[in-house]
Amino acid sequence: MLFTAADAKALGISRGVLRGTQYRRVLGSVYVDGTVAVTPRLQAEAALLLTPEAVVSHQTALSLWTADDRADDVVHVTVQRDPRLSLPRISGLRVHEVQHLDRTLRDGLPLTPPERTFLDLAPYCDLTKLVAAGDSLVRRTDVEPLHLVETVAAAIGVRSVRLARQAAARVRAGVDSPMESLLRLLLVDGGLPEPRIGYVISDAAGGWLAEPDLSYPEVSLAIEYDGRHHLTDARQWRQDIRRRENLEREGWLVRVFTAYDLLQIPHTVVARISEDLRIRHRHLAA
Repeated sequence: MLFTAADAKALGISRGVLRGTQYRRVLGSVYVDGTVAVTPRLQAEAALLLTPEAVVSHQTALSLWTADDRADDVVHVTVQRDPRLSLPRISGLRVHEVQHLDRTLRDGLPLTPPERTFLDLAPYCDLTKLVAAGDSLVRRTDVEPLHLVETVAAAIGVRSVRLARQAAARVRAGVDSPMESLLRLLLVDGGLPEPRIGYVISDAAGGWLAEPDLSYPEVSLAIEYDGRHHLTDARQWRQDIRRRENLEREGWLVRVFTAYDLLQIPHTVVARISEDLRIRHRHLAA
């Protein structure tokens, strides 16, 4: 599927044709048929053609581990440090060097293991983004939060290791999306108790009722994040409405937040949940 400019020349494909709409540049001198979508995996394969001794790492490895199909502007790979090795300088390709190279295979591609990927991301993330990355890795791989804690605790001489240790301690299992990570951290950093993740709510008869993103079961408060798919998928939208009606029937208060709430007016999110907790506690104590 992928081929280099040298391959194209050998096949008699002119430079003008190569730069037309029939073909698409993936990275550097690596091309693909123009009908093929550029994904993180395709970008990684192209990077490995240019640096066959490397492993996919950092944000590119995170995208592959977490099945994120959005192509990035920069592809990251890592090589073992070797003074005899001449690193390629290619726009859109970032080649990192390490003394010891950790690698594992995923679907035939050499990647940094999830724990190492998490540690590698620390210099390029703030605390919230790094926690979200850890949540995603835990959700999509067999790594557990404790594994991340142990990995960063043992790391010595690594950039931003202190930030990585802070983030690893806040990574949780069962988080569905980075925005849900942000919502949880907003509440906790706003001074509220840490909510439960994926708590299963049953009805009066003991049947499954719902599993909200976050909740405070002791006061029957459920908190949901609604992404764009809830608006564009009519079936999902109807299910959401029905589930919330059922929760309210069982005495639960349901709060729903969107990306606008979390990114533009985060203080109101904390204020609303803080008030809800106060009122619910007072109501249950009465």
